[in-house]
Amino acid sequence: MERLIFGPFELDVERLILSADGTQLALGPKVVETLLALAERPGEILAKGELLARIWPEGFIEEASLSQNVYVLRKAMRAHWDGEVIETLPRRGYRFVAPIAAPRAAQEAAFAPPLPSSASLPVAQRRWLPSVIALAAALVLGAFGLRVLALRGDAQTSLLPPTAQRLYALGRYYWNERSQTSLLRSLSYFHRVVTLAPRDPRGYEALASAEAMMGDYGYGAPSLDFAAAGLYAKKAIALDPSAGEAYAALGAIALDRRHFQSANRLLERAVRLTPKDAPAREWLGILRLNDGDAAAGYRDLRVAARLDPLSTATMAWLAQAAYFDRHFHQAIAYAHQALDLDPHRFDTLTTVGLAQEALGNNHLAAGTFEAFSSRCASCRNEGAALLADLYAREGKRTLARHELALARADVHDVGRDDLAFAFAALGKRGSALAVLAHAGTATHLAFEMDPRFDSLRGFPIYRSAPRVSS
Repeated sequence: MERLIFGPFELDVERLILSADGTQLALGPKVVETLLALAERPGEILAKGELLARIWPEGFIEEASLSQNVYVLRKAMRAHWDGEVIETLPRRGYRFVAPIAAPRAAQEAAFAPPLPSSASLPVAQRRWLPSVIALAAALVLGAFGLRVLALRGDAQTSLLPPTAQRLYALGRYYWNERSQTSLLRSLSYFHRVVTLAPRDPRGYEALASAEAMMGDYGYGAPSLDFAAAGLYAKKAIALDPSAGEAYAALGAIALDRRHFQSANRLLERAVRLTPKDAPAREWLGILRLNDGDAAAGYRDLRVAARLDPLSTATMAWLAQAAYFDRHFHQAIAYAHQALDLDPHRFDTLTTVGLAQEALGNNHLAAGTFEAFSSRCASCRNEGAALLADLYAREGKRTLARHELALARADVHDVGRDDLAFAFAALGKRGSALAVLAHAGTATHLAFEMDPRFDSLRGFPIYRSAPRVSS
């Protein structure tokens, strides 16, 4: 089995798996195929057309898909190594520039003493040679197994059979995208992992996390998704009481049910057990935001983003937390990173626009809100509410009233907080407070932290307004 080694990375050519310091990275097959195409011809400039034909022979792929693959590879590898791996040559293509060591198989062959031919041995020795080899292999694998059993977290995947490892990595790749389609796809992979390795807690932990996210984002039937997440989490804990990711899923369930003390206890336990579990940190950051502690939420979400720099959802939450904690330039940067990871993550444009508005760049903010309004069919009313607020603050009251009328035409797609801000900016404070008084219990973070809300904070009705859940 050929493996290419460069820096701390090892690329399994046959299975299209990239590992860093022995830890398998959650990258999709097309992403790893992009790296392999470059690594097979180090130092050569490969044109984009050639790479597209190699990676997507079926065709019908835009050049942006190749650029996205290279971006994802760079983000993943920079989290483990400062060395440059892929060089971009404008208008020409890409080049692999990292020094490649000898393939692992070649290294082992170079240093291993030649095995004697069984034909050259006496008959008696030929009989016991397979037993000796088997015993030596058992000792080596046993020592390796003991070492792995002493570890938690990513190293646990080493206990999975090779096919299950591959399925687990694919599941993690789609799980990380956090869209409804990708989460459903990740669930199918994790179910196959459990079938292949029913005594390994990692498959159940992954199922619990994916089901919790399905419920958290409202993709399916939240009550059923959270119930399934709870069952898988308890199964994982039964197999391994230190299964931190399972406690994180239980914490997410408690957060959704607004059992904040229980959520805090479970999520903090998850972080202690599995410090490198990014979703645990993400949910803990969301819990801090729910408590009105923007600084703590921002801190935990930054940790989550460092642990998982390829998570669009984490980066989007981090952008919001930066905005609430008044780090406006950072909010814009994080939101753009989320968009780089997923150009269809339109909601992050609202964070960009609000941060631009907070910095006094109203012209840029208006352009961002207009872009948001035009990107998706359901965004127009929400964009109108944001524009109404912005125009009213600028004194453009006619434009503001026009946008507010559009926002009110279908309030199902408009955040109550944004509608309230628009009313308040037009001087209709009573209407703003009436909107908030009838807000749902799981809608917005703005009650505690949004800079636009400062003018309404002193009113008694605000203090009784519901606060956000996850």
